[in-house]
Amino acid sequence: MSERIRAGFIGLGDQGGGMASRLIQCEVPTTLWARREASLEPFRGTAAQFAATPAELGAQSDVVGICVVDDAGTQQVVLGETGVLAGMKPGSVLAIHSTISLDVCRQIGNAAAERGVGVIDAPVSGGGFAAAQGELTVLVGGDRTHFDRASVALNTYGANVVHLGPLGSGLLAKLINNTLHAAHYALARDALRAGTQLGLDEKALGQALSVSSGRSYSLDIAVMVGGFEPLAPMVGTLLRKDVGIFDRLTSEQDVAAGSLIPVADEALELFGFSRFSDTKDSE
Repeated sequence: MSERIRAGFIGLGDQGGGMASRLIQCEVPTTLWARREASLEPFRGTAAQFAATPAELGAQSDVVGICVVDDAGTQQVVLGETGVLAGMKPGSVLAIHSTISLDVCRQIGNAAAERGVGVIDAPVSGGGFAAAQGELTVLVGGDRTHFDRASVALNTYGANVVHLGPLGSGLLAKLINNTLHAAHYALARDALRAGTQLGLDEKALGQALSVSSGRSYSLDIAVMVGGFEPLAPMVGTLLRKDVGIFDRLTSEQDVAAGSLIPVADEALELFGFSRFSDTKDSE
């Protein structure tokens, strides 16, 4: 390690658990906290330390990663009375890996600045397996100084760590990525359906396309799991949330997204969800 830091991590699900494991494997002194004891069990017997509250974790860390599900969860563990910020020291950095709204990201950034704490938004792409292998893509927004301070931790689980600009830039890139990812599912479905109607075997066509110039990550996943239906519970809810946020954002700022959102909307229908454009108020 080029610099010795102490890390804290909250959000030990499939992806976050892999990220925390990489910190520990790379010998970064790491403190963990979780609402449920079961989430901590895989880390018992490792070099990890455990905090009684998020604030205690913050006090023990130079860089804190947050990888919980949504706005409300992030606000609770960061801004609550015993939240992370209550314990973090001036000069430390909070890395928000959750895909949250820009408004909440800025709210946290303002609250942190009052305490002399830096904030970066650093959503990731790649999934749990890539996290455990240290192969995530980490999309970072925030002050360059804060990015540099956190990079020792980010590079333990990120093979591609990209600084995209000021606070919020990482979230914008993640929303675009996930909307494009959703659209690719719909296009892959249309390609396979057209092929079968022309007399090709769907499985064989899928295998051929996945190693040809028309391949996409979405197609690869569909081929790997044997179709689109098994993917609905795994990706449908997440994509619905992110496509909905991206749709609202582009509408509010009068940004032309071309066919991206309508085609992504088709993918959501493919996964059995109502059109996100009809449920904006509930997102």
